[in-house]
Amino acid sequence: MSDALEKRLIEALKSVDAHGDVAPAHVHDPMTMLLRENAIQANLMRWDDVRGRYVLTGTGRRRTVEGSRAPGTVVPFRKRGVTCSSVPARNPAGTKLKD
Repeated sequence: MSDALEKRLIEALKSVDAHGDVAPAHVHDPMTMLLRENAIQANLMRWDDVRGRYVLTGTGRRRTVEGSRAPGTVVPFRKRGVTCSSVPARNPAGTKLKD
């Protein structure tokens, strides 16, 4: 997906989170309808019968938090030997714990 379309999708998902739909109900713009259908097919939002509006799925919420980062982007992690001072080091599965 191109950056412009990804940015529009992120903005549409933020609108779903705030207002319950990609756009107000009276808007029947083809691009709005396309964004809505793409978000539903990608499992980013779904219709909630109880609330009577669209809600974000976990995948859609993660997509809005990640911002415009494209799917499949490699995210760096900390190296195994480097630990934060506030987080205790984990024991490997095969070691004995001290009494």
